[in-house]
Amino acid sequence: MLKWGAILGIVGFLGGFVGPVILTPEANQGPLLGIFITGPLGFVLGLVVGFVLRLLPGRR
Repeated sequence: MLKWGAILGIVGFLGGFVGPVILTPEANQGPLLGIFITGPLGFVLGLVVGFVLRLLPGRR
């Protein structure tokens, strides 16, 4: 469960941090999206995915 949270949290953080820097480099608040929104939301989504996968039959 934590593995999925970490994986999706990192993906969300990188997408929210690096994406605005590449798309709009003049916006100095762009990386805050990854730090405060997409990173934590990705982590929570990863926990939910890990929990659902654990509930499926045949998975441990």
